[in-house]
Amino acid sequence: MRNLAIIPARGGSKRLPRKNLLPVGGKPLIDYTLNAVVDSQYFDTVLFSSDDDEMLDYASKYKQVTIEKRDSSLAGDKVKVIDLVKEISARSDFDNYDQVGLFLPTCPFRKASQIVEAAKLLEYSNYSVVSVCPMNDPLQLSLTIDEVSNVINPHAILNPSPLVTGNTRSQDFKPYYRVNGGIYLAWLGKFREKDNFFQGQVKGYVMSSLESVDIDYEHDLEVANLLLEKKYIKL
Repeated sequence: MRNLAIIPARGGSKRLPRKNLLPVGGKPLIDYTLNAVVDSQYFDTVLFSSDDDEMLDYASKYKQVTIEKRDSSLAGDKVKVIDLVKEISARSDFDNYDQVGLFLPTCPFRKASQIVEAAKLLEYSNYSVVSVCPMNDPLQLSLTIDEVSNVINPHAILNPSPLVTGNTRSQDFKPYYRVNGGIYLAWLGKFREKDNFFQGQVKGYVMSSLESVDIDYEHDLEVANLLLEKKYIKL
């Protein structure tokens, strides 16, 4: 079996400029994902794609990683990561590959062992495996607010809403999960047909909320550093 891993890292970020090179625990953010994917030893090709020369230079320190300067047409603010995955996966170079994985550097705390565990969930009868984490706040207590009148609709998720019935004990609620960006893994042939990680039967690999820190803003970076400093995260 031959497998392909894709690690995308743009140089531009409006919310947190050059975040992929910012320090987390004394190392650039991209180092955590590079290290986990390489150490998993699950992939025959680990392709690091970036439009930023400094990031490419850093990734080149990993001898097992193939670095690729991203075409400007796939490096803009409005370009979706999935478009890059589609372009790379469609190349004839990977015609004889079995699986394709996507690993976002902004989710730094997924471990090599978790990549291997997630891969074990992927059977041929499934389409893909995606990492998720529990939602911190009960989805059942969500509501909407009219943008004009500011009137609340508590029945946005459940009708009647627990807010109306008074049953607001979080222990009584069914858990809901969100995608955390740590691991996406699919059969490459099936991905080529659908161009998406969410088709057919998708399995979820559950990670903890602490492991699922997503770096988008400066305070996310501070939280990630604090988790490492306090040893809530052990890599």
